[in-house]
Amino acid sequence: MVPPWPTFLMDSFQFAQQSQFNSNESAYYGPYTRLLYHLFGVDGPYEVIPRYHVPLIPRESLDVIALFTVEVDKRPVMFIEVKPVASLTANSQRKYADSQMRDYFRDIRHKAVIPHVPGISAFGTRIAFYDYNAATHAVTPPAVPADPIRLNDTAPIERWNHDLLEPEGAARFREIVDQVKTMCQALMK
Repeated sequence: MVPPWPTFLMDSFQFAQQSQFNSNESAYYGPYTRLLYHLFGVDGPYEVIPRYHVPLIPRESLDVIALFTVEVDKRPVMFIEVKPVASLTANSQRKYADSQMRDYFRDIRHKAVIPHVPGISAFGTRIAFYDYNAATHAVTPPAVPADPIRLNDTAPIERWNHDLLEPEGAARFREIVDQVKTMCQALMK
């Protein structure tokens, strides 16, 4: 079977997947940076901007939010939020990740220059695809409202049903990048 990415990327992600890094989200910063530069290039109009945010609200552990935003002329056209793979199984961590994705769309919507801005939530290499429609201001997938009485899963684990290192997940990721490039090229004409 042919790997979905070049060897240097596969090696980078596979190194980050070692068990000693399961709770360390920074293990994936390098691989995701390399992936974005591989797909968007270094000599074109795209810039990959890492952003790190430490929430003001204290939590049980320090939770640094890592966002990698792809920009054209300082305008966001795509972003990836990276979390440690060990957090995927915790309902509260998925809920928090989903909320952060929606908050970031709120923060960047006034800067949107393309019709759709994709966002990707990553727990290690497990990824969920989000989309902001600039015309309707809608985010997909739709939010799952919290039940006022019963505890329900507001960010189902099935949302992260793609693995970046498997052919289907890699193909979907490439498709998103190609769509972003097409939308950006239409702007530059």
